[in-house]
Amino acid sequence: MLNEWSKKIYNGTMNQNSNNYTDNIPAMSARHFYVLDFLNSFIKIEDKKLIDFACGEGGLLLKARKFFNVSNLNGVEHSKRNISYIKKRFKKKKTRLPNLYQSNIENFSLNVKADLGTLTWTLCNCSEPLKILSSISNNLKKDGYLIVAESSRILVPFRKSIYNYFNSKADIGHTHPWHWSFNSLSNIFKVCGFELVKNNRYWDENDLVLIFKNSKKFNQKYKADNYLEVIDFLKRWNKESRNYNLPK
Repeated sequence: MLNEWSKKIYNGTMNQNSNNYTDNIPAMSARHFYVLDFLNSFIKIEDKKLIDFACGEGGLLLKARKFFNVSNLNGVEHSKRNISYIKKRFKKKKTRLPNLYQSNIENFSLNVKADLGTLTWTLCNCSEPLKILSSISNNLKKDGYLIVAESSRILVPFRKSIYNYFNSKADIGHTHPWHWSFNSLSNIFKVCGFELVKNNRYWDENDLVLIFKNSKKFNQKYKADNYLEVIDFLKRWNKESRNYNLPK
């Protein structure tokens, strides 16, 4: 999965037909700003040490500096090409570079732990999310905060055709091993000792955004989804997708 994103998907363009991605377009910039603003409304981020896990092309880091005046910026990213691109973007804006670390999240370790972390549209692409969250917990201070954003599609309003996700044609399908509901995403963080403290109005917004406290609390109660409701959701999604003008 890392190689797929590092060597193929990230290529500076946005093209769904060829499964290419860039955050340097207005739609992606808007959701990075939304995440930072949502976090800043909960806890002021300006004077905090912030690390963006899997920071990609650095769009979120740029907005944290430009709009929220965060000086202690850090980013970990597997792609060497992306690291180089982030440096170019910051130099072009004539602003100080963040501390950048080329690594996957699982094997990453900060010398001085961060106050805040961001994990945006990443966990759905990870083959072993528990290892990701365990590493993140170790890199955040005790009782530090992590904001998580996902384009959740289970038991929340579906805005894309279901065939984007379940399709044998490589130029149509999405590279997401996981599809989260509010409960399933919350539960996996609880397993790793994170405590949910705030969430957005995911039922009428495009993305599911959660803020967790790294409380190291491992005895929390879990809430499971009703599997019959999940089946009904998928049936309705499939039925409504048939109304779209889909490629043959």
